[in-house]
Amino acid sequence: MKGYLYMLLLGCFLLSKTAFSQEVADSLAQEEEKPLTPYYLKAQFAGSIGLVSVGVGKQSFNRRLETDFSFGYLPQKLAGDRLYTVAVKSTFFPVKPVPVKTLDWQPLSLGMQISYTFGDDFFASERFLARYPNRYYRFSTAIHYYLFAGGQVNLVRVEKLRRFSGYYEVGTMGEYLISYIQNPGYLSPAKIFNLALGVKMRL
Repeated sequence: MKGYLYMLLLGCFLLSKTAFSQEVADSLAQEEEKPLTPYYLKAQFAGSIGLVSVGVGKQSFNRRLETDFSFGYLPQKLAGDRLYTVAVKSTFFPVKPVPVKTLDWQPLSLGMQISYTFGDDFFASERFLARYPNRYYRFSTAIHYYLFAGGQVNLVRVEKLRRFSGYYEVGTMGEYLISYIQNPGYLSPAKIFNLALGVKMRL
């Protein structure tokens, strides 16, 4: 009699465990199938907004346009002082993504970024810096315009990673580009262009 009772209890335990596991699996599956919002978080290495930066953004126009706000940091050992920068960035995808197995590859992205660097040695306009004669600097040292082109890889069909994207960009600051056009013999493309790498997670 006790043997049958033990078997009955064991059977009930196994059934309840199976039901619980199935419920968890169904819950995870529903979570994976939930539509993603147009908002995303991002982290980036380099790209004229510090050594590393983090930000938040939103997709619009059927995912053809991304606009985000970022905060960047450059350590003292690389710049002589700790530098903090904020930036607003817009990225446009002019062509449709190309399916590559479990990935969607955006072969081309174009965009512009406007950034502001904080600090007593940086100024938005030369007229606010009395210790330098007028027109000593041709460009603002605090506000920078950054132009770039690149691409993006979306992990849309990778299980548990469909929220994530990786991107790459090659760009330059506007003042560097103007200086290069005016003095092509003095500056080379390798001196004015830089590579940025980043990752995004849709919410």
